[in-house]
Amino acid sequence: MNCIAAYDFGTSGVKAALVDKNGKILAVKEKGYPLLKPRPLYVEQRPDDFWNAVCEVTKGVIESAGVSPQDVKGLSFSVQSFTMIPVDKYGNVLHNAISWLDGRAERQAQEINERCGAEMVRSQDYQSRILWIKQNEPELYEKTKYFLDCDGFLQFKATGIMAVPKDHPGVVTYHPDIEAYYAATLADVDRSKLAPVVEACKEYGRLDEKGAKDLGLVPGIPVFGGMIDVPAAAAGCGCGKEGDAHLYLGSSGWLSVLIDRPYETSEGSYQIKSIDPDLLIYGGCTNSCCLMFNWAIDQLYKKEHEALGGKIFDLIGQEVDSTEPELDGPYATPWLFGEQFPVADVYIRAMFFNISERHTRAHMIRAVMECLCFSMKWQMELYTKDIGKEIREIGVNGGGSLSPQWMQMMADILQIPVYVPEESRHSGAIGAAFAAAVGLGWYEHKDVKNFVKVEKRYEPDKGLADMYAIRYERFKRIYETVKDLYEDINGDMV
Repeated sequence: MNCIAAYDFGTSGVKAALVDKNGKILAVKEKGYPLLKPRPLYVEQRPDDFWNAVCEVTKGVIESAGVSPQDVKGLSFSVQSFTMIPVDKYGNVLHNAISWLDGRAERQAQEINERCGAEMVRSQDYQSRILWIKQNEPELYEKTKYFLDCDGFLQFKATGIMAVPKDHPGVVTYHPDIEAYYAATLADVDRSKLAPVVEACKEYGRLDEKGAKDLGLVPGIPVFGGMIDVPAAAAGCGCGKEGDAHLYLGSSGWLSVLIDRPYETSEGSYQIKSIDPDLLIYGGCTNSCCLMFNWAIDQLYKKEHEALGGKIFDLIGQEVDSTEPELDGPYATPWLFGEQFPVADVYIRAMFFNISERHTRAHMIRAVMECLCFSMKWQMELYTKDIGKEIREIGVNGGGSLSPQWMQMMADILQIPVYVPEESRHSGAIGAAFAAAVGLGWYEHKDVKNFVKVEKRYEPDKGLADMYAIRYERFKRIYETVKDLYEDINGDMV
C-alpha cells in the first residue's frame, strides 16, 4: 500500500499521520514537548525535542497502521511558523528554538519600523529576532551559519542537507514589492544567514542513512519542501482556489484566504505562500486559541478534567447548551501571550469582564468560546477592508472544530455557513500529505477537494445576528479601553 508520512508540528506537540493516495488516514500518533519560559516574554523550545518526537511517532504510526516501511513513498512536514533555530555550518544547534510566541524582540521591531518609516515587521518576525540576537548575543550571531525554521531543521535531520539553493530567503511574509521589503527590513542583519527555502510540493532531498535509521524507514524516500502550518491547514480544509477561506482552531487560531497577488494589508496580517505557487494566503494569527480554551478548562474544570480525561469536552458541551446567548452576559479576551492579529500588541493579556453573582462557570466557558469567534470575525473584517472582498462561507479545522456547540456559535457570530472537513483535527497532516501527493505526481493542485471531504455544515441562526453584532462591537471596545493600561503594567518587560 503506497502512503505518505505527514507531520503536523504544533506549539505543544507533533502528530504523525500515514495518509493513503485517497486522502484517508491509516493511523495517527502524537507526542508532546514542552514550552520553556526562562524570562518574561521569552518562550523557547528544545530542537532535539522536535526530532526525538518525530522519530518516536514515525515508528509508532508504522506499527499502528500495520504497513511496511517500504510502503512510505514520501515525507512532508507542516510546522509552527516563526520558530527560529540558530545552527552552525555543521548543523549543530547553538540556541534553543525561539518560539513564535516569544515577544523579546519588540524594541528591535520598533527600531526596524522607525527606520523604514512604516509598520513593516513585528516582534515575532525573523528580522526583529535576528537583530535582537545581533545586539544582545553577538557571539551567537557570529557563530550562526543559518537561522533555520522548524521545517528546515527537520529536513536537515532527515536528509543531512542544510539548505537547497533557491532564489528567495526564508522570510515568510510577502509584500507587493518583495525585494524592496527584504532590502529595507533586513538592512541591519546579514541576509545570507537566512536559509533558502523550497516550495511545498518540490523535493527537498532524500532520506539519508542516518535519518532513515532514526525514523525506522528506508533510505532514499523523497522529503518534500514542506510548509508552515497555515498553508497546510488551508489545503487540509479543501482550499484550492482564489477566495477559498478557512479558520484554524488549534493552540493558536487563524484566518486564511487564498489571494492571487500581494496587497497592502493591515498591521499584524501576513501574506505567505500557499502550496500552489500561483496563489498566496492572506491571514493573521490569534496567539492563544485552544491555548486559551484549555487554560479555562484547567482553571474551571480541573477536577472533572482529571476524572474524565478527553470526555471533559462532552461535559463542557452540555454546560454550554444549558446557557443562552446573552446580550449583557460575561465577556472574555483570549490574549494569554499578547496578540498578533487582529491587533498587534505584545503587552495585552487575557481577562474576564462583566461577571455578576448569577454567572456560573458555564457562562464563563461560553464567553471564552465566544471571544475566540469574535477574534476570528475581527480578522475577517480586516480581510474585507484590505482585499475588498467578502467571505461567503468558511471551513474550520483543528481541535476546536470537533465541538458542535462551538461551530454553531461560530456560524451564528460570523453569520455565514461554516463547514468542517473529515479528519478536521488532523487537517494539517492531511494538507502536508496532499503537498507530497502533488510532488509525487498523484494529484494536481486543483484536485484538493478530491483529497479532502466535507463532514458537516452549520447554518447561521439569523435571529441571533443583531445581538451578536452588539457583543462583537463591545469586544473590540474592550481592547481599546484597556490597551494603554496593559502597556503600563507590562511595558517594562521588553
